[in-house]
Amino acid sequence: MSIENLSLLELQKYEANIPELSGFISRILTKTYDDFIEVLYKDIDTVIFAKEENPELYQSDKKEDRLTVEIMQQLRRMGYQASHDTKIGGHADIVVRKKEYIWIGEAKIHKDYEYLWQGFQQLNTRYSTGDCNQKDGGLLIYIFVQNTKSVMEKWQEYLSAKNLNNYAYFFCRNRSLAFFSTHIHERSGQLFTVRHMPIILHFSPKDKSAMRAKLEKKKG
Repeated sequence: MSIENLSLLELQKYEANIPELSGFISRILTKTYDDFIEVLYKDIDTVIFAKEENPELYQSDKKEDRLTVEIMQQLRRMGYQASHDTKIGGHADIVVRKKEYIWIGEAKIHKDYEYLWQGFQQLNTRYSTGDCNQKDGGLLIYIFVQNTKSVMEKWQEYLSAKNLNNYAYFFCRNRSLAFFSTHIHERSGQLFTVRHMPIILHFSPKDKSAMRAKLEKKKG
């Protein structure tokens, strides 16, 4: 049977082996809220991995908005209804919609853990309602320092010490450096889930050509 005669459901079985589809079928076929969130996180990971391939491009212009807009634009190219700085209880960094479903992401450059906590609180107490159409959110963490694993472990410990109502956490099976946290949302009284996602942007090469270029830059 030729590919032209396959239905969308049949094509989905071969999606991983057909680069041209690039998750397109799965995005179309999402019907439930949970399906929407699962596919969205796979696509966000794809965007993050691509950004991490060239950290040298972000060393001289470490701006949250620039980094976040690039992620939003990539999601739009994938077909998502994504926006930046959207008015939802404030100016949310990334908002993704599908019918009545809404996912909100807050993005922060890792400066210290109190700064990340403020981002978490914006997502939790300002932007999200915690209702059934938006019971998940995300925290995007741009990390320019070394040892992302250590940063994420310390962030989880910091979050645990905040005594959030019914707090729990678990690691992401699709990405070892990411983790999920759950707690009772203040506004809805329901369980709210946040995916904490690092973007590795540390760049400090130690090879000879890199060291030479660094010296020449200092002289210039």
